[in-house]
Amino acid sequence: MFSVTLNLPHLYTTMSQVIPDIYEAFTEELAGLDFACGPGCATCCTRSVTLTTAEGRMIVDFLQQAGRDLPELPRDPVPLRPALTGNGFAALCLVGEEVPEESESPWLFEPCFFLKDGLCTIYPVRPFACRCFASIVNCGESAMAEAPEWFVTLAIVTNQLLEDLDRGGFWGNLADLLAFLGSGQGEAASYRLLPNLPLPGLLVIPEERPRIDRFLAKIRERTGLKLMSLGDA
Repeated sequence: MFSVTLNLPHLYTTMSQVIPDIYEAFTEELAGLDFACGPGCATCCTRSVTLTTAEGRMIVDFLQQAGRDLPELPRDPVPLRPALTGNGFAALCLVGEEVPEESESPWLFEPCFFLKDGLCTIYPVRPFACRCFASIVNCGESAMAEAPEWFVTLAIVTNQLLEDLDRGGFWGNLADLLAFLGSGQGEAASYRLLPNLPLPGLLVIPEERPRIDRFLAKIRERTGLKLMSLGDA
């Protein structure tokens, strides 16, 4: 069993303080990768973004501090979420159970409602899903993103940690989750979001363990969170 403590170290008082440190540790692991992404590159900036309630609250707080309201949020007839959260998916894989065919999020390629003139208007607090939308080739020209396999694994692991840390919260599409936070309506949580699940283990192949262990050690050092290494799992 691989787990994360829910007792935040004394230097933290809210999740909005620990999450940026996890973001930064992730970014540092990408040093040396020559991404094609840059300002004005918004091919990946669609409405197909998922996040936790902890990340959503960071967006709401950011807007409030800037004197801005939530934008008009679209409400899709069908919730834009998969059947499982990241930890739900991992739990099934780790016990060898069959994963539902519709386990991935439905994709909607409409531009994100926080996008203006090709730039993100909440960039400092953009969710992790946006931070791991990256490619070493120009998506606009190739019509698809490319990244090393270890990058994908690192992103999955980070998503799992963020979900585990927000136990008791929810996970879902950006529009649905912000609508829930803005209104507090229980219906949104029941029908359009999924509850976050504890981390059941990490799906990491042996060749990628040293890199992931280094990443986890960096988070331990930076945040004080009591993360086990893969060798302890």
